[in-house]
Amino acid sequence: MKLAFLLIPGLLGVAYTPVANAEPINLGQAANYAVLDVGGTVSVATGFAAYQSATVINGNVGEGPFSSWTHGIDATINGTLYYDTTDMLPAITGTITGGTVQKSMSATVLDAINASTTAAALAPTQTFSTLTENQIIFGNGGLNVIRVTGDVALKKGLTIQGSASDSFVFQFTASDATSAVTLTLSGMNVTLTGGVLADNIVWDLNGGGGQVTISSGAIVYGTFLAPDRSVTVDQGTIGGRVIAGGSPNPLDNSSDSLIIHSGSQITSPGGGNVPAVPEPASLTLLGSVFVVIGTVMRRRKRQS
Repeated sequence: MKLAFLLIPGLLGVAYTPVANAEPINLGQAANYAVLDVGGTVSVATGFAAYQSATVINGNVGEGPFSSWTHGIDATINGTLYYDTTDMLPAITGTITGGTVQKSMSATVLDAINASTTAAALAPTQTFSTLTENQIIFGNGGLNVIRVTGDVALKKGLTIQGSASDSFVFQFTASDATSAVTLTLSGMNVTLTGGVLADNIVWDLNGGGGQVTISSGAIVYGTFLAPDRSVTVDQGTIGGRVIAGGSPNPLDNSSDSLIIHSGSQITSPGGGNVPAVPEPASLTLLGSVFVVIGTVMRRRKRQS
């Protein structure tokens, strides 16, 4: 929240107004999850895993229909684990602060798929054959659609520059529909400059394609939206969301998977069901305002 000051004769009023952001794509119910496994079909199930004790997910976790856990849950989930009525839970030896809830996840998964389709249909404002080491992507003050037509493998860094009113959609779309575009972010850092918000960045890998890997200490931001692809987060840190693991993969009719492990850290923009962090700076400022008001009123009383 931000403070807005209203000038009223003889009094200083304080009003709270929400900070505007520029979310590029409406994720619907999928926005409520830090990690969402899209799930599979009756004939082709998917695999899902979130494990190892140093792995922490700050936000809700969702498991779509016809998905199975390939490992017990010994990670920490600071949120609620929602799993579809077609799924079963594995052994849980880790911590899930919000408990587990079994419910239909079909509507949430459909929202994620529709969001990816919408993102893929946007007209590009910039087009690259790949992303290069330490490249800077510049915002235009509004919606930036960055189409990438070839494989990407970064080991150093990428900078996204713009203001809080900028939003970025990275479209990983092969020029040949039968090609598999891969995205590998290994040991690199994504740097946000100028006020760009992580919640205003979407990495859209629509349709079938290659593996997405975030590993080896990589620090990245944004929503990774790959409903029909396999994604592995292996010792990666993400300020955003991971939505992936659907099945079947349109390119080869195979089962996909979503795997989070090896001390990975994923924190959604809202943190899911994590209790809201108090805003001490705002509260302190509010208190200071009333102290100033009281002082002014006492002075006026003495002068009269």
